[in-house]
Amino acid sequence: MDLLQNPFHILNASPRDNRQRIVELAEERSLLLEASVCMEARSVLTNPRKRISAELAWLPGLGPKRTGELLSLLESSPENLLSVAKLTSMARVNFLAAGLSRLPVNKSDDVAGWILETASAFEEIVPDDLIRIINEERIVSGFPEVTDISFIEAEIQERRRHFLQVIKAALDKLSARELVRVVTLSVETATDDGEEHGPILIADLIDAYEVEAQEFLTKEEGNIKALVEKLKGAADAKRPDSLLAPLVDILIKVVKNWDSVVQPIQVSAKSQGADHEASHRIAKLVRSLAIHMFNEHRKIDFSQQLINMLQEVFVEVGAVAELSAQDADTLDEIAEQDKLSRLLGPISSLCKAAFEISENNPYAAFAEAQRILNDAPQLIANLEALNPGREILSQGKHEITFTLMHCAIVYGNKTRKWKQCITFLEEALKYAGSEEEKSRIQKNIDTAKNNDKFYGGITPISSAPNLFAVNGIGTTLFGVTDYDPVSGSYFSTYCFIFLLIPVFPICRYRVIKTDGGYQFLGKAPLRTIDKWHIAISLGLISIACIFLLIE
Repeated sequence: MDLLQNPFHILNASPRDNRQRIVELAEERSLLLEASVCMEARSVLTNPRKRISAELAWLPGLGPKRTGELLSLLESSPENLLSVAKLTSMARVNFLAAGLSRLPVNKSDDVAGWILETASAFEEIVPDDLIRIINEERIVSGFPEVTDISFIEAEIQERRRHFLQVIKAALDKLSARELVRVVTLSVETATDDGEEHGPILIADLIDAYEVEAQEFLTKEEGNIKALVEKLKGAADAKRPDSLLAPLVDILIKVVKNWDSVVQPIQVSAKSQGADHEASHRIAKLVRSLAIHMFNEHRKIDFSQQLINMLQEVFVEVGAVAELSAQDADTLDEIAEQDKLSRLLGPISSLCKAAFEISENNPYAAFAEAQRILNDAPQLIANLEALNPGREILSQGKHEITFTLMHCAIVYGNKTRKWKQCITFLEEALKYAGSEEEKSRIQKNIDTAKNNDKFYGGITPISSAPNLFAVNGIGTTLFGVTDYDPVSGSYFSTYCFIFLLIPVFPICRYRVIKTDGGYQFLGKAPLRTIDKWHIAISLGLISIACIFLLIE
């Protein structure tokens, strides 16, 4: 029942008029209006039970003067009714509904505001307050009071259905796109984007909206399924990306279109703590396609497009949004790794080969390190030309640093040629980025220099020399020089002895004294003094031989 169709308006009566006055007004108005209409209005207003419907559909609690002013405003400027204040909740919601039904077409942008105000006003209706207002007016008019509040509650629900029909009629005046926009704006505003429960009229509106949108949503869901299957088939058939890209774009467009219609339903479900099953089905379909295209065909760009779209359009569906965010993070990490592999490929290949070769054959580490030193400057220059970003450039230099350090260490440990190792480590230091990395290389340089000081010039041996003497004649070790307190090693000269006298120095060894003898670390050439020792020994032997010949 609209305000201007209400029996009180038809007879120009007030809820405070008694029965006799209503009969008089009906007779007067029958001169201007159809008699049957006036008689029906009189019948409603003079029947205590029927009268309840008219009272709740009117402006309860307002006097005749205020009522007349509002009705005049309704008929002349309905678009200005939102600013009217100081009305009872029932009077306000009836007034707003009447204004909404008469809102000019050129004011369609304001429909969401009207819906929200109407829903909010209805939410404020309190049956106990309303029955009190009705009975106060009945006492004045001489009609019996309403004693059973269930009559009031039933009429409130009847008004609720009327308000929903008024809202739907206002929406039907809009284009399909505008209708969706207004409904979406209404539910988002009323529920704080789904974070809290909204007014009951908003929930009713969404229920009605969902029923009317179901045919479209079902049809589009079928289209989405067909597109997903078509894309899977095209990917499995190894179709080129140039053919897959348009299909992906179409799928994204269709899903977004579907979501734009279903969005108010999603928001309403979220506000009620419920899941929207259709959204889960669509999201599962698209996500399965994204996973298939990545796992089976490594189409990471298409997978990212689809997952990012899900993350964007299903933000109101908590479980879908959360899962999509996780998928997006995973794909971003994989994409970053692919980018690293692509940009760092030449450097990684060089360093990987050098690492493996030096690991299997330490003697080859020198040549591998030298190859890195020769190729690294150009490879770094090529990488910089691609503008890869600081992180990727640092990663490339780190690989060179690590591989040079590895080659230097394995080569030095195997050959004891520490000078070359120091050179490689100092070159590695030039590519080091972090202070931690530089500190580690510097420690290795210090160790290599220390090793060169004490072990430089020695060559590895496959087996220890024989130490034996029979009657003071044989071979043994003599002397201790260049003692290393860290390892406890020193140089000792390996000599041929005669009558326990060292006659001929043969070579020198760096050794560690052990309980059972010696641990031989490597072999070193004779010193100048050792060579003089040999010369003196040979000279003495020559003189001895001459004396023997003279005798």
